[in-house]
Parts: sequence; C-alpha cells; structure tokens
Amino acid sequence: MPIQRAKPKFSDVKNVSIAAANLPAGSIIKTETTPFTDFGTISLTTTQNETDIPGTEKSFTRTLSNSKILVQYNLKCTSYATAYLNLQRKIGSGSYATVSTGATGTQNGRTSNKQLLGAYYNNTSVNAMGYGIHGDFYQFLDSTSTGLTNSSDAITYKITGYSSSTSFDLHINIDGYTPSHANYHNTVESSVTFMEIKV
Repeated sequence: MPIQRAKPKFSDVKNVSIAAANLPAGSIIKTETTPFTDFGTISLTTTQNETDIPGTEKSFTRTLSNSKILVQYNLKCTSYATAYLNLQRKIGSGSYATVSTGATGTQNGRTSNKQLLGAYYNNTSVNAMGYGIHGDFYQFLDSTSTGLTNSSDAITYKITGYSSSTSFDLHINIDGYTPSHANYHNTVESSVTFMEIKV
C-alpha cells in the first residue's frame, strides 16, 4: 500500500525563505520607495540635461547583478510655459546617460530625438491647470536592451529639465502661482519607486 504523506499546512511553511536566484523569471525580488519633499521654482535653460530636478536623484542596488529595474516616478509639478524632462542613469561611479529614448519613427515632423520622459506647456491663458499641481506617473523598465549592464554597483537615476526659453520655469512639489497669498502656499510630496525584476 503506497505511503500517504501528510500535506503541510500553510502555517508550517510560511516562514520559509526562497533565495532570489531560485525565483522564476518575472518575479519581483525587491522593492524600494523613497519620498522626496524638495520644493521650489527651478529656472530652466535651453540646454538639454543641464538642470537637475531637486530630489529626483536616487540610487538602487540590485540583489542579482543582471536583474531588470522598473523605475517609477510619482512626480508632483507644474511649469510656466514649456518644460521638457529627461531621465538620466548612472552605473556605479560612471557618467550619467539619457535613457527612455521615446517612440521611434517620424510623423508630421515629430521624432524621438529629444529622448523625453515628459513634456509640459502650462499657461493660464490656454490651460486652466497652469497654476495647479499636476500628479504625473512616469514609468521606465531598464534592462540590457536599454543600456543597463550587469553590475553589483548601485544604479542611480535622476530627472533633468530644460526648456525652449530661459524665461520658463518648472515648479516641483508646489503650485505655480508665486504671489504672496496664503491660498497658494501649498507644498506636496513626490516619490520614486524601484522594483527589481528577475530575468
């Protein structure tokens, strides 16, 4: 007669850990969320990647050196007129490089050559949200196909901004109305989340 083995109860195995290397591909190995409350008005230049957006520079170290990284920015901001955002990545002590290259191809003069993470045009004459705080969610899956190399070093990301004119601004974690009126002295909180995904 075959031996019948008792099935373990969940309460017996709930504290068993599984090494990250033994998890199936696509598993989320590690997650980190970091809020940032830096706030203020940032004067933009017309030079791409010249102006860092305060608070957005954060680092993440993978458990496995070849994992993908899902980068998620929950960004609270607005602009005066035009503002362009780029996502930058640095591996270890290396140099920053632009990632998130945009869609490919050309249509009606539109191309992906600016490598944008996001773009804004806010002005109360054309946009009722010109003074309001936008809650925007930016997501980028970083992997070897987008230039991420296998490394045990910390991977650092930041957002940079620029504009079509030196007279335009980006407002981070505040609304876009600057006169001294208590109703417009609002500050909020942004955050960045990293998810390590096994390949």
